Amino acid sequence: MFVFVISSCATQQIPEVKLQVDAHQLKLAEQKSWLLKGKIGFKNNTKKQSANLRWQQSFSEYQLNLTTIIGTSILKMSGSDQFSTLITDDGTYKDTNASKLISRITGWELPVESLQFWVKGQYGVNDQITLSEQGWVTQLIPDCTHCANWIIDYDDYQIVKDIWLPHKITLNNQSNNSQLLIKVNTWSLK
Repeated sequence: MFVFVISSCATQQIPEVKLQVDAHQLKLAEQKSWLLKGKIGFKNNTKKQSANLRWQQSFSEYQLNLTTIIGTSILKMSGSDQFSTLITDDGTYKDTNASKLISRITGWELPVESLQFWVKGQYGVNDQITLSEQGWVTQLIPDCTHCANWIIDYDDYQIVKDIWLPHKITLNNQSNNSQLLIKVNTWSLK
């Protein structure tokens, strides 16, 4: 009996859900204010880094905080569609392009502007997608100007306020062989 209990805990249960894809995407698009807390990992050919992640989105404005395991600030980034500010121990940096700003300061190649949609499992009209049996996105290959070479994989969907959201997002960039892994601990929808 004990072995049965242990083995049943080890297998992840796949929810018996059948989403209407367009309705689910509409619900995701309506979520313009949210808070995500979790962990983030970045790796490329030369380095690996990880941090605690706190990302608050309020319409087009965002605040992104990365901290060490003990809570020491690594960076704070905030902004909107027009302007971004990044604060580290070394100083404060500003740019009109969030992706270029984070690349210049950290070396991470991230399409920050698209990430606010991708992290929810939301896709664009011309994007290539793979759907699960349940109706949520398991893989996204975006088709946009500043996000070529990215492949986003989704896993561990959980329901939050009647909306299925991914809790594991893996972003792979084929052009520079880098990977970003986001493990969500909590979603708060407002």
